[in-house]
Amino acid sequence: MSIRQDITINWAVSPRIIEVVAPSTELTVQDLYDTIRNISASSSAIDEPEIIDGSGKEVLSATELVGLTVKLLNAKVKFEDRTEPTDCDISGGNLVALDENGYPMNPIQYAPYVTVTYAKSSSATLVQAAEVTTILERLGIPTSPTIADDLDEIAGKTNTISWADINKALQIISGRWKVVNNQMIFYDTDKETPLITFDLKNKQGQPAEKDVFERTPV
Repeated sequence: MSIRQDITINWAVSPRIIEVVAPSTELTVQDLYDTIRNISASSSAIDEPEIIDGSGKEVLSATELVGLTVKLLNAKVKFEDRTEPTDCDISGGNLVALDENGYPMNPIQYAPYVTVTYAKSSSATLVQAAEVTTILERLGIPTSPTIADDLDEIAGKTNTISWADINKALQIISGRWKVVNNQMIFYDTDKETPLITFDLKNKQGQPAEKDVFERTPV
């Protein structure tokens, strides 16, 4: 067990913010899990709603374990704000998050001048077809009887379908968007953090908010 001293939790906001204090730029999923469990067991947090859950580490063979997956419950990880561009990294497992209503959301909280990348353990990142079907039905998107088999086949061949990719796509489809200064901006679940921005143009290729003919990612 590794307990980090550079991690704090803001319990007063929703989603709760798990902050990695500067100058730290690296975090492992195991350290995150151990530290949050330790903080949650302290006297100051013992009455707070559950914030984290973990699964994995089952033995596959003498040398292999199932990758660790940490689920944040109405919480996000944030690396402390910086004053210049900083690359931060989360590694050693899978990190997912659910909002206060139990729906998937981005587990990373935006911070100025911070870019966060997190590698995923392929043994634990395959999308379950039944869960994808449920999400599509919730959005009113028709599904076919073979979707489960199709998704299982794709996942088995590529090993690259992850909840992070699905969550981002669903948020772009169903979340908040806004046209500002000839750009279309799609926002994350907090309705404030930009996920992706497109330049809007008319048929002449000029910036436009009316008679838009095409959009190009920025």
